[in-house]
Amino acid sequence: MKNISILFLILAFCACQTRPLLTEKLSYHIHSEIDSAGKISTTSFVRIAIKDQEKLFSGSWKLYFNSYKHPEIGSTDSARFGITHVNGDFYYVYPKNDLHLDTKSTTLEIPIKQAYLKNISDYPVGFFLVQDTEPDKYYTLENSDPMYEQIVVSENKLAAQLYDQNIKTADIDSKDIFPLLPTPQHVEKLTGNFTFNKDVILIADASYTKLASQFAKQLKTLLGMELAVSNDTQKKGIRFIQADMPNEAYILNIQPEEVSLQAGGEAGFFYALQSLQNLILSSFNDQIATIPAVKISDAPRFAHRALMLDVARNFQSKERVLELLDIMANYKINILHFHFNDDEGWRIAIKGLEELTDYGAKRGYSARFEDHLYPAHGSGPDLTNNFGSGYYTREDFIEILQYAAARHIQVIPEIETPGHARAAIKSMDYRYKKYSTTDSTKAKAFLLHDPADASQYKTVQGWNDDAINVAMPSVYTFLDHVIADLASIYKEAGLDLKTVHMGGDEVPAGVWEKSPAVNDLLRAKNFRSADDLWVYYFAEAHKILNKYNIRMHGWEEIGMKRVDLNGKKKMEIVPSLQANNYLMDVWNNVYGTGSEDLAYRLANEGFKIVLSNVTNMYMDLAANRSFYESGMFWGGYIDEEKLFNFIPQNYFKTFYYDDTDSPINPAAFNDKVKLSEQGLANIQGLQTAIWGETLIHEESLYHMIFPKLIAFAERAWAPSPSWSEINDNTAFKQSYETSWRTFSNQLYKEELPKLNRYHPHIAYRIPTPGVKIENDKLWANTRNGQLEIYYHTEHPPTTKDHKYTGPIQGKGKHYFKAYDPQSKRYSRLIVVEL
Repeated sequence: MKNISILFLILAFCACQTRPLLTEKLSYHIHSEIDSAGKISTTSFVRIAIKDQEKLFSGSWKLYFNSYKHPEIGSTDSARFGITHVNGDFYYVYPKNDLHLDTKSTTLEIPIKQAYLKNISDYPVGFFLVQDTEPDKYYTLENSDPMYEQIVVSENKLAAQLYDQNIKTADIDSKDIFPLLPTPQHVEKLTGNFTFNKDVILIADASYTKLASQFAKQLKTLLGMELAVSNDTQKKGIRFIQADMPNEAYILNIQPEEVSLQAGGEAGFFYALQSLQNLILSSFNDQIATIPAVKISDAPRFAHRALMLDVARNFQSKERVLELLDIMANYKINILHFHFNDDEGWRIAIKGLEELTDYGAKRGYSARFEDHLYPAHGSGPDLTNNFGSGYYTREDFIEILQYAAARHIQVIPEIETPGHARAAIKSMDYRYKKYSTTDSTKAKAFLLHDPADASQYKTVQGWNDDAINVAMPSVYTFLDHVIADLASIYKEAGLDLKTVHMGGDEVPAGVWEKSPAVNDLLRAKNFRSADDLWVYYFAEAHKILNKYNIRMHGWEEIGMKRVDLNGKKKMEIVPSLQANNYLMDVWNNVYGTGSEDLAYRLANEGFKIVLSNVTNMYMDLAANRSFYESGMFWGGYIDEEKLFNFIPQNYFKTFYYDDTDSPINPAAFNDKVKLSEQGLANIQGLQTAIWGETLIHEESLYHMIFPKLIAFAERAWAPSPSWSEINDNTAFKQSYETSWRTFSNQLYKEELPKLNRYHPHIAYRIPTPGVKIENDKLWANTRNGQLEIYYHTEHPPTTKDHKYTGPIQGKGKHYFKAYDPQSKRYSRLIVVEL
């Protein structure tokens, strides 16, 4: 075993009650090793500085934390400590009876072993200690120094790979870059410039006065100037002209004397204004913008351009959602798929089912966990934690809906069922207990599980009680009530609820199999097994939605069912279900699972689908395989290029790497189903997703989604790029690299500077520098020349350290970071050893 690193993190001891417990300081020590296969195996030590030995060893205590990496106690310490899995990612360590310590010792080490950690997001989080003699009191451990700043893991191979990638995005002169993303269908450059200043007038008839006023208000927020709005068509300025065009299409004609917007309706005018705004922001200075004369003819490639936002795992404030809607609108993303409930939280208030938020919107510690959910994903024991606890009131959600509608964004709520539903299940259990002694009918009315169910299962995320029992009539009473109330909220907002996402993903084998209610239903319906209840459940949910004239949306599994093949359970497509007109987000194309072509198989069968491929669209996945890069990695690694190079009609063509970042032989896709012409017509659009497990800091959301979201907008709105249809490998590579270089320069020279100036708090990710070793020297580069590189030989660098200006000599480890002079932010660390 080769020792990679030792980390000492001094953790501030926070006594959340009035008197100290056992310790004044705690430290968190991580020892990492590489096994013979080259994988990182890590043991984490919580080191307690003892203040009162007698008190520590005469009683017992529990050290709680969150981890999704199946932690355990090492064999050499198993006689001293035990570890218990509570549920989900929630665990605790406890002392065993024969725990002892030399009386002269001042520390106690508690080893928590986790095998094969890939990055800093793998480490256990959310530590707090509870003494059994005071079960209602907790003591949190707070990290006082970022973990990755201390670990030293050399990453020569990755650094060299990044260096080669960065060469492909070499600088392009700014004058050769058109300052508008997503790329329009057609751009005709004209002669001259239009001068934009405070005297420009917006000219619109009564039909579009409200939209013009909204645009004027938006510019005032961004630029500090408010344009006048007039319906006098004799004046010159920015003119709205009604035309016979598709809903979202527009023509933006910028002449030296005036600007005209042509569209068939409000959506087209809105997108024309977004394009105009971006052109204004690109050159605005000293209250004036000089915009080159140009004629833009534009329309979206896909009608469905969606962002899925998970606010259940870790909550995002109403203000953050409103701000995100502004950014989505600016990049012409027109659907917010609102994932508001999951195992770890229910985030929208429902009238008549207040328990969903009274119980299900709160996470924290209590001795019996009777009034709220467990801590999860590092949210900790404090019920006031802004990420663990929180929900949108009816008024909040109405505001979100209206704000979105004004920006031509449809909000599709997701009622995640039948799996991933623990927050709802436990909230209804809480309701049952509240009324069980006074009104048994009321208590049982919305129950979501069978109390006599002895089924055993475990989800991918570690839960053993998160699946709704679909044989319970009260389940459908619950769904009807929630859907009806959501529809009433939309109506109060002045909108129609047209689509509801019913979830449907990741229900494990074993659910329902030992439920008396299920067995009764199987006999009554003459079903063979509990697996038949899958199609039954979604058929019943479909009936409820039809009653309210609402379309059913769901994950891919709603068009499938679990079958037994040679003793193994497998999900298979049910072709007859396409007659129900379900809309399905297809996410699973993970290499090696057999689902690489699932999206195309479903589309070819006639299902209406949205491509939500995990390999290219999940923005919560880490940008690269660096140990220091935060984010998930189970579906691979995703930076903005992974979204940019996605080819909807043939995504095998750029499916270069598997989930371990190892190259894939293109021949591996030869036997996979290809998209038919009919199947292509069934692709309704694209969806990118940001899941919330790792979003535990204020800056986490924006760090993970920017600039990835801009690359998604390009692929969802812009015309299909010419390079995607080239079959010759050499010509394809050459054409693609030219396009990628242009886009990357647009991103770093135009779009991100706009964020710096007009949304400075959006902490987008700064890409890691590349470093290669050649002739015993270190050569470094960045994704774009706008960035600078700093390095040091002993610790992570700052701008006070060495600025890279040329190749570096000198043996040993070198720490590198890229720095953005505009935003004053750094990239993640990368360490190279010469």
